[in-house]
Amino acid sequence: MKTLIHDAHVIADGCREIACGGVLVENGQIIALFEESECSAMMQEDCEVIDAQGGMLTPGWIDIHIHGAAGEDLISGKAEAAEAVSRNVAEDGCTAFMASLTVVSHAQLLEILSGLAQVKSLPGAAMLGIHSEGPYLSPDYKALMDERYLRDPSLKELQEMLQAAAGRLKIMTVAPERQGMESFIQAAVRSGMTVMVGHTAATSHDVHRASLAGAAGFTHLYNAMSQHLHRDPGTVTGAFLEEGMKAELIADGFHVDPEVVRMTWKHMGAQRLVLITDAMLGKGMPDGDFQFSGLHCRKQGQHVRVVETGRRAGSAIGMNDAVRMMEQMCGCTPCELVQMACVNPAALAQVSDHKGRLAAGMDADLALFDKNWQCQRTMVEGNWVFQR
Repeated sequence: MKTLIHDAHVIADGCREIACGGVLVENGQIIALFEESECSAMMQEDCEVIDAQGGMLTPGWIDIHIHGAAGEDLISGKAEAAEAVSRNVAEDGCTAFMASLTVVSHAQLLEILSGLAQVKSLPGAAMLGIHSEGPYLSPDYKALMDERYLRDPSLKELQEMLQAAAGRLKIMTVAPERQGMESFIQAAVRSGMTVMVGHTAATSHDVHRASLAGAAGFTHLYNAMSQHLHRDPGTVTGAFLEEGMKAELIADGFHVDPEVVRMTWKHMGAQRLVLITDAMLGKGMPDGDFQFSGLHCRKQGQHVRVVETGRRAGSAIGMNDAVRMMEQMCGCTPCELVQMACVNPAALAQVSDHKGRLAAGMDADLALFDKNWQCQRTMVEGNWVFQR
């Protein structure tokens, strides 16, 4: 059966929108975008017709950095955790995500990768692959990571990870200053992975070398990295200089001050920024205490802190919250928001050929929102997975 969604404000990608129109879907793919005046011509027998009532129709959000939700942590490596995250994020209009992992022992990581590699069909958002945040990170900027397992990179370990993950290890966050990192980045990129810079004491020169080796972006810009100091230019300086690299941003007004968010938006713009949640298992749960990355953490509202130190410990926001807050802080247009929450993450996840935009031939991953970015419906590959 075909599905026709009409009377929508269609935001197709980072530059195209239709003030009043719709989308025709069949067999899990988008067949056409159309103006509302063409709607009657699109209607056919055996066609499900959805009246969007003027709501915003966008590509589904793609969250390339999420650790858990609904009380489940993806570090468990279990299908149940992926299923819980899949259901939860679909309620926010998210149609795809990367399973992000904190640092554990190499043996443990191989078990987790093997477990997640077996996750296939999910009830909500699709799991595009796995993002290993580490283990080749800086102890000086470890944040919540277990320092016992932080070390210099190993090509042998990389091959073992790739084998255990059966091709589903897609992104890795690394610290460029670690010994042997340039050759490691090159090997990871040759294997088809996206390499991100984060949890790092890198200088801006280290960042430049990582960029030349093939690193594509920055993990949660500003958080857990050397800063922009006028006599000691660090990773943040490098992020502004390396214009070919994209930068994740946790736009919750808590991880990065709104003034800094506005400054970053002004100088990097929609083409470079990637909205993420960095959400942990407390997302979608009542306030309370949780064990995250081996630490006792407390969730209050959308914010999470380590109880012992008060350090920020991921978030409990959804992608629609990130979009809403970015709009409020910076006055971004809907197209700019879609660029940061759909188009750019699709590029880093290397799925731009079939996800991240509304266009004929693309996967029918889309979401319908009201004017406050509250999700009304979510479709993944032509199937409705959430309806409010």
